[in-house]
Amino acid sequence: MKKAEQFLNAVYNSIEKRADSYLELAMTLASTEYVESVVFLSESPIYRRKFCSVYESLREVVINKDKLLKANLEIFSEECELLDGHEVYSGDGTFIKRQEARTMPQRVMKRLATGELLYGHESYWTTRLVNQGNSWTGIALVNRMKVADTVTTMAAKHMLEIDSGSNTNKDKLFVFDAGHGIDILAVQSKCQNSYIIKRVKGNQVFYYQAKYSGKGRPPKYGKKIKLSRFDKEAEYQTIIKYKKNRLRINSWQGLQSKAYMDIPLSILKLEFLDDDNNPVFERPIWLITTAGQAKPETIARAYLWRAGHELTFRFMKQHLGLTKNQSSDLINCDNWYQLLAIAMNILLVIKDELSSETKPWYPKKNNKSISQRQAQKAALVFLLGLPETTNPVRPAGKARGRAFNYHPPPKTRYPVIRKTKYRPKRCPNCGFAKAI
Repeated sequence: MKKAEQFLNAVYNSIEKRADSYLELAMTLASTEYVESVVFLSESPIYRRKFCSVYESLREVVINKDKLLKANLEIFSEECELLDGHEVYSGDGTFIKRQEARTMPQRVMKRLATGELLYGHESYWTTRLVNQGNSWTGIALVNRMKVADTVTTMAAKHMLEIDSGSNTNKDKLFVFDAGHGIDILAVQSKCQNSYIIKRVKGNQVFYYQAKYSGKGRPPKYGKKIKLSRFDKEAEYQTIIKYKKNRLRINSWQGLQSKAYMDIPLSILKLEFLDDDNNPVFERPIWLITTAGQAKPETIARAYLWRAGHELTFRFMKQHLGLTKNQSSDLINCDNWYQLLAIAMNILLVIKDELSSETKPWYPKKNNKSISQRQAQKAALVFLLGLPETTNPVRPAGKARGRAFNYHPPPKTRYPVIRKTKYRPKRCPNCGFAKAI
């Protein structure tokens, strides 16, 4: 309970305006089993304000992003486990459909495989993976993507912010899927303790480091390789057990990308095997990484761990109301996405203090962590039992007023300056001046 109080106080201190209402909204969102709409949150006993304060808070709240990021990273250091001494982060974007709002400012478009064109917003989330045995994640940063933004530029921005805002010297592994471009490698030189793990497609081309024979002009590129036709014997090969499956890992070092020749890369090939050591899937998983000092097993587990990020997206859309805010105000939408991130981190902090009753017909598993949905259902009673972090509602018109014997200086009054001399208005019929 003390840990939850410390985190709520840190979040409260990072909000510069509308802190009381906004934090109560976050606690309400974390403890509401079904979010019917945004204003529906005002019916919770945690939210002590009127329903009109919900949209006012989402529109007027001011958050210090640096303080909030610091509070998140501090709680992650206590709640999240390390993978062979590495902190594992994951970044990805999600599309929020707003089909009826075709004229909304800063809206983006997305075309499905069926040819249907969707309108809406796309937001980018960077999460810290908590435990390999469950789908828990903590949300470090979230931003709505503008029209000119891409997942690659947003990933680079978040990676720099976390690397510069972290107080620990532990190495950080940032895991990205194949939708991110190769330009994410450009941010590698600006980071101190952060490394990239990225999935690439089989048609990608890489090069070995060039070797100079001592004659003629030194070559710029080494031998060219295409992943789909790469049949060279692996420099390192091992088979590990991953969640009751056998996983074969092949790795090669000393490769480069054509656009970033100064960054050494390692390439990994992951294949799930059956009992006869044959690949289960037709196409393997290809990974590139800049973490040359990490073991290939660590790189493989870090990428496969990334599935918790996708499960977090599903939980937020189904139970936290990610798509429930239909406001046309962009500031309102941005603050709503940030509110969801705070609610997710509140659930992460209090999950060890909660207990859920398993149905009698469900199998009982020892040492199994509570799920995100179970934590949300049990959070209301726990949050109501915490000491009040926010200030109570103060009735309007009951301010303390001016201090005793305080007389503010009168306002300066300036005379009216006329361009022409004042002339009284005359009656158009008789010509005499009108009486005032």
